[in-house]
Amino acid sequence: MRTTLAGLVVGTALLLAACGDSGGGAPQTINVPGDEPTIQAAVDAADPGDLILIAEGVYREQVIVETEDLVIRGVDRNDVVLDGEDELFDGFLVVADGVAIENLTVAHYRQNGVIFTGEGGYSPDDVDGAGEPLERYRVSYVTAINNGTYGVYAFASRGGLIEHTYASGSPDSGFYIGQCKPCDVVLDDVTAELNSIGYYGTNASGGVFVVNSVFRNNRLGMTPNSQVIERLSPQEGAVLAGNLVVDNDDPSAPAIDGGFFGGGIAVGGGIDNEIIRNRVEGHDAFGIGLVPLDGFVAQDNRVEGNVLSDNGVDLVVDTGSDPAGNCFADNTFELEVPEGLSAALSCDGPAGDFVTPTFASPGAPPAVDYRTIQEPGPLPTMPNATTAPAEPAGEPPAIDVDSIVVPDEI
Repeated sequence: MRTTLAGLVVGTALLLAACGDSGGGAPQTINVPGDEPTIQAAVDAADPGDLILIAEGVYREQVIVETEDLVIRGVDRNDVVLDGEDELFDGFLVVADGVAIENLTVAHYRQNGVIFTGEGGYSPDDVDGAGEPLERYRVSYVTAINNGTYGVYAFASRGGLIEHTYASGSPDSGFYIGQCKPCDVVLDDVTAELNSIGYYGTNASGGVFVVNSVFRNNRLGMTPNSQVIERLSPQEGAVLAGNLVVDNDDPSAPAIDGGFFGGGIAVGGGIDNEIIRNRVEGHDAFGIGLVPLDGFVAQDNRVEGNVLSDNGVDLVVDTGSDPAGNCFADNTFELEVPEGLSAALSCDGPAGDFVTPTFASPGAPPAVDYRTIQEPGPLPTMPNATTAPAEPAGEPPAIDVDSIVVPDEI
């Protein structure tokens, strides 16, 4: 159990809290509003292992979770709505281990729909970062729409599972995993559309799996990447497999300042990532690109078994990346830059010689107000939400990457 919480500034006041001993006894169900009038009141009254079950309704509150191993669940994903009214900062700010958020909607917060964050007291001269990461988290059957930064955000956290979850209308990204090593996180069956970026993984390294998911109509689909703005750079060791990545050149999606436009999967200065058996279609700039970012070089990445079509360029390695360290195998494509890329950088043989070009991406269209993005219709709700027992977040499931296949077209 974490004993102190320090250095967390997430658009709210500095949080300093201590977790005491649980009250003991069997886990309880706390009904909102039947037992407690608000979600926050129920969280404050709960002991580790309890289930907070939220009735249908609109809840205009920000919830801060400091008790570990809680399960917070709506009775219906579409009819239990936390609404920040473009005034509150975060729907759920979770700073405790083992918390699960299930079967509800978070909308119209100024920053994040759901955020999990570990301790943030980092020393400037400690390159690995001081402070203790949050351990174990889960987001399941959640809809995060039209929030001002991220839909679902895990920072300095490890041991996560994000599943059956939808994010749209984020002017930064729908799903963000940042500053963790190892992250040990699985994103499975998630959908990101009409965000600036679908999946953003800055300095997210080790045990990162983004699989069997859909990234469509964003400005950029997916990007594992290295940046100096966060600790634990460079990024390395993510697996992106079996995803449908289509039409991520949508001018009606909101924009991030200086953001890339028109790419499917961009490995920005990342290392040792596996981009395998994705379907990548309909991008103005490129389908899959290995590009430098923020002074970091993309190297030792494996691009294998992807099906690419209808992209400005299907495969590209940009200036500054390490041609000898990256490799390509068994991809289906029409155009690559430079010509002969796949043969020269075959995963089955030594690298050949070629000069990597400077790739010019298309200009980004004007920004769009994220608050105007059309919200989705009803989405599948959690089975047996009112009767399923509470299961606090545990370690994420193992992923059998070899069993993952290229998804069908929509």
